Amino acid sequence: MEIYEFPLQATTSLASDYIAGTFPMDAGFAYDVRAEDVFAKRLSDLSRRTYPRQRLVDHLLSYHQALQASERTMANIQKLLNPSSVVVIGGQQTGLLTGPLYTIYKMMSIIQLAKEQEEQLGVPVVPVFWMAGEDHDIAEVDHVYVVDQGKIKKHTYPHAVREKRMVAQLPIDRQICIEWIQQVIETYGETETTDKLLHFLENCVEQANTFVDFFAQIVLRLFASEGLVVVNAADESLRVVESEFFASLIERYSEVTEAVIYQQKRLEELGYRKTLDIHPRSANLFYYDGKERLLLEAEENGEYFRSKKNEIVWKKEELLQMAKRSPHQLSNNVVTRPLMQEFLFPTLAFIAGPGEIAYWAELKEAFSLFGYAMPPVVPRFNITLVERSIDTDLREVGMTVFDVLQGQIEQAKSEWYARQVQYPLDEMIARAKEEIEEIHRPLREIGGEIDRGLTDVLAKNAAFIQSQIDFLHQTLHRSIERKYEVELRKFARIEMSLFPNQAPQERVWNIFYYINKYGFDFVERLMNVKYKWNGLHKIVYL
Repeated sequence: MEIYEFPLQATTSLASDYIAGTFPMDAGFAYDVRAEDVFAKRLSDLSRRTYPRQRLVDHLLSYHQALQASERTMANIQKLLNPSSVVVIGGQQTGLLTGPLYTIYKMMSIIQLAKEQEEQLGVPVVPVFWMAGEDHDIAEVDHVYVVDQGKIKKHTYPHAVREKRMVAQLPIDRQICIEWIQQVIETYGETETTDKLLHFLENCVEQANTFVDFFAQIVLRLFASEGLVVVNAADESLRVVESEFFASLIERYSEVTEAVIYQQKRLEELGYRKTLDIHPRSANLFYYDGKERLLLEAEENGEYFRSKKNEIVWKKEELLQMAKRSPHQLSNNVVTRPLMQEFLFPTLAFIAGPGEIAYWAELKEAFSLFGYAMPPVVPRFNITLVERSIDTDLREVGMTVFDVLQGQIEQAKSEWYARQVQYPLDEMIARAKEEIEEIHRPLREIGGEIDRGLTDVLAKNAAFIQSQIDFLHQTLHRSIERKYEVELRKFARIEMSLFPNQAPQERVWNIFYYINKYGFDFVERLMNVKYKWNGLHKIVYL
């Protein structure tokens, strides 16, 4: 594998500026990740904090034993008992088959930074992946994209859940899921790896009861030799460890909300649009009854909390008792999840995607409320995989990967097409339609004078003649396209591979297409590529 790099705009202006180094760091972040001593400084700051290490390790050991995690992972969990140990952490929703490629890239980023910093700092650095199992937007995780008859198709797992149930409690029907997997893998084509891949995934399903279980089984096996540790954010035994901080979030809900709104205004003054939609009375917590996850808001006096549609109402004291006695009924939202993560883990660095960079900048003052400094926010690796055949297509049509990722493929195809077609066909057709209309109009006028009842017939006749010219136009274009079919297919293949659905490859395609094609050691070989922490987009040639 060979790697090349170039700068590419992120999805938000704040993330673009942050990655480029032009964002004023102190305006939204506690550390400057460009500073050489940033992690040494963070390690020193963490040494002044205490964490629920024993309870957290007890939970993680129990959770990973049930998943039959690797010895390396179990050893990494034990490292967290060392008071000098820290973690590199990041997270994502638990998509089926791990979801889009960027989820895998985030794990790779976590593992690589953890390795590097363990060597440089001389302390245990554990790679941790936060599985956002408490999320209830099932439509974001219940599918993968495949190519079906030359078109991109969303292949959705057939479930019947209608409630806002947490993904961690979304059950998997093993037989249905295995059939769904077989359908997905079939679209990839049969290779020497296919049978092994199907066996691997079917075995993961057999060991899973929920979407999150299935996700965890896959990633713990893919990264077994790296000792990746996962956290199921919705696990009830983890909630017990979080109980104390839930109470703090309830007590200080208004301060948290005010801190976020204040920070949003500060960023807006710098020209950045806010990312988080936060209500002035938001409690930034959900109540969960086992089927529905309801966002809580406080009444003006702060003594009562209710859901938006008033399905439930709790006194503040009742919520505090809930945090103490049944914390599994509470869960975090996008604002409090990072705070809870900071409460639990001695976080050396947080690995973030472009969207996360933007909204974490709005949380700086919320971290400060609890005496926390937001951890260094490190952009994850952004990667585009270029297969050899696609590289050949690019060369033959005179394009680069950068051109494609800049959304220039349609323009390039149009320009190429114009160079091949030496006839001003579109102009000739347009002129012919105008001339025919000039000839036909007087005939319609005369016909209307002769018999007003002919008006509709004459109009239809004019439309029919114009439609025949359109038909001729389409016929000639199809003939030209057939003539240049081989070349035009190259543009289609390039777009399908590198910029599907007008989006970066890493946001659409799934890792198992590449594993099926290139072998089960594909992720390991991808991990062995030397990536630099420079914010540049990585082009990996396979």
